[in-house]
Amino acid sequence: MRRFITFVFLAMVSLSVFPVVSYAQSAKPPAQEDDELQIEEEMKKEGTTKKEGAKKPVTKEDLPPINMVLVKGGCFEMGDFEGNGDEDELPVHEVCVNDFYIADTEVTQELFEKVMGFIPAWRYNPTMPRDPKDPVTYVNWHLANQFIKRLNTITKGYYRLPTEAEWEYAARSGGKKERWPGFSNEAEAGSYAWFSDNADFKLQNVKTKKPNGLGIHDMAGSAWEWVEDNFDFDYYQSSPKKDPYGAEFSLYKGVRGGSIADGPSKLRTTYRYALEPSRRMLNVGLRLAE
Repeated sequence: MRRFITFVFLAMVSLSVFPVVSYAQSAKPPAQEDDELQIEEEMKKEGTTKKEGAKKPVTKEDLPPINMVLVKGGCFEMGDFEGNGDEDELPVHEVCVNDFYIADTEVTQELFEKVMGFIPAWRYNPTMPRDPKDPVTYVNWHLANQFIKRLNTITKGYYRLPTEAEWEYAARSGGKKERWPGFSNEAEAGSYAWFSDNADFKLQNVKTKKPNGLGIHDMAGSAWEWVEDNFDFDYYQSSPKKDPYGAEFSLYKGVRGGSIADGPSKLRTTYRYALEPSRRMLNVGLRLAE
């Protein structure tokens, strides 16, 4: 049965809320907002625009280290290889990806603030804990790409969001048949992930749980992670084999990995989820690829 848009608000001790959204192929999201003006206004408040001139330009040396893991390309069976997932995880199909890099952690509050000059969640919820080592959240797909654009300007790099195929291949430790990133026994979940059973609906520092087989942390739980692709419920029925890049058109973008508000079923490596690209949520962040 296809999932329909619902909102479940989970109260945190800090009074933050985590709306958990599912989708229907026929649902019509609100018009996508243009984040350009909003980002400009937020940066002005922090004195980070050229016009304000209140802060010196950020340089690469000002940024915390960004550790990228080389993922050797290869072919794997993408989708619900166990046969007990959801319809949009089927059919299982062979996908091949080229070599790529992916960050060993999600983007932190520290890195985002250094680059953009503000933390989105603090704007909308001053009760949110301020910890530079927590993943940055309340970032929609548009803002994620604005951050990456600015990061590339500062570093002269080629950072981007991972594709959905790259994300799953990396989460499965290079395409292995792992139900969760780095493990397949649910009893081990607490050693690898911050999720609804152990996080108390609070963001936790990155890199405090075991990594998967490639040395990548927090691909299960912590925060949902945006991928580059347009999302299509039926995309796997016609997905190209080589480096698939998502549907040609969609009102949605994909997110992967589950969060501190989700149980083990949504932390699975093959589990797919979709949000409007303008959607901001306190349990959605991003991870860099290259």
